[in-house]
Amino acid sequence: MLRWYHVLLVCVLFIAVNAQSMERTGGYARVVSMGNNPYLVDTEGIKLNPAWPSVYHDFLWGDLGSNSGPAFGNSSAGQFAGLNVSITDQVVVGALLTRNDFNSFSIGTLDPGNLVNQLNNTNINPQAVPLNNNLELLAAFKLGMLTLGAGVAYAATSSENTPAGGQTTTASASQFGVNVGVLVNFTKRMMLDAGVSFMMPSASFEPPQGNSTELSQTIIGVAARFFLPLSQKIRFVPTALFVTASGTRDAGGTSTDLPSATVIGAGFGIEYSTGDFLLVGGPAFSSASSTNSAVPNVSPEFSTSALVFPIWNLGAEWMALDWLVARLGYTAATGNATFETPAAVTTINERSNTIYSPLGATVGIGLRFGDFSFDATINTDVLRQGLNNIGGGGPTFAYISSSYAF
Repeated sequence: MLRWYHVLLVCVLFIAVNAQSMERTGGYARVVSMGNNPYLVDTEGIKLNPAWPSVYHDFLWGDLGSNSGPAFGNSSAGQFAGLNVSITDQVVVGALLTRNDFNSFSIGTLDPGNLVNQLNNTNINPQAVPLNNNLELLAAFKLGMLTLGAGVAYAATSSENTPAGGQTTTASASQFGVNVGVLVNFTKRMMLDAGVSFMMPSASFEPPQGNSTELSQTIIGVAARFFLPLSQKIRFVPTALFVTASGTRDAGGTSTDLPSATVIGAGFGIEYSTGDFLLVGGPAFSSASSTNSAVPNVSPEFSTSALVFPIWNLGAEWMALDWLVARLGYTAATGNATFETPAAVTTINERSNTIYSPLGATVGIGLRFGDFSFDATINTDVLRQGLNNIGGGGPTFAYISSSYAF
């Protein structure tokens, strides 16, 4: 459940993108710097809605990743590369190459249900190799006020063991993903942004004799946003999200259900922009649940759930200089989680407690050198250390994204 709670936060924080501006800059570092803000126009939207390459055309982008820290993962985590190229004025194609530490929850995310680990925990030999280096292909088609997009991704691994004079045993894993999206520009400032994603990870073990073991999962995600102008400077941005996952485990000729999960979220953002200043944010709520099916004569059905409200994502951005963008953000969330555990074949124990988000204040910068952009979330320890930074060895940036518009 804890893994799905983190997926819940990621999904709510990155439901899609909106439309303060159409500059071809940005990235994950910018979004984090502005309080994990889900109400930003940013390249992050490409990951969830493949119609967005029509806006971010002729664009090379990616993340250099993080250094360290609980908010950003292990050293160099989150690196990826992407490219979008215009074929005609109406058609843009693109590609993303992602790793198994991809930050955003999309078809570029590999094995979110940890199927490989579940398979390997059965002490099989050879062990299945975790998925990595996922390739995603994108295409966007602009038809007047309507833009359609589609994406497909695939990754696979295999492992074989053939003892001297024996037969070959194999373990493998794969994931196929597809998503579709739409952008509808009713007016210059009124827009609908929606996407649907399907992910199908699997892992299997094939002995030379006897029954095989296979784990498979289906994950479906739907995200939508609507941008409603209230004035020349203010826009209301409601968002909605739904994610569901289910799967099966076939072992020894017996099929059992894997834990199922559901995530539901909604946000209510306000965008205020004037000149070179942007203020954006608002509250959101989300719920997540994970259910383990009953095992006959072993345990009853039990579940874990979380309701998080409010989730606050607040961010500000302004052009300090022609080449320097300054950013501030704040993220806070409060909720309640309920945990059920089997006590006997037919009874369960239940406990609940308050939960909080792991993030707080964030600071970031953006550097603009012609068509090249460098965006970074600043390690806040640098600000607290003051003069100790002289001769110190602490990292300056917590996360870095970069892009080039050509």
